[in-house]
Amino acid sequence: MREQWRERLNTEITRGQFLRYMGGALLMVFGLDNLLSLLAGSNRLNVPTPAPQPLPDQAAGFGTRKFGR
Repeated sequence: MREQWRERLNTEITRGQFLRYMGGALLMVFGLDNLLSLLAGSNRLNVPTPAPQPLPDQAAGFGTRKFGR
């Protein structure tokens, strides 16, 4: 088993093969969607979401809202 790994690690590869292997490794580590958003520069993870606003005619507390809201 170790000999197989040594043989694979010692074989010379072209620049194109290296780029393909690194691209595949990045896809496996980050995922396709995350990698595309990283390359596009859009960062959806740090966008703040607005806090839910209470309804004006109801007081906050137990039993003031319908089940599931």
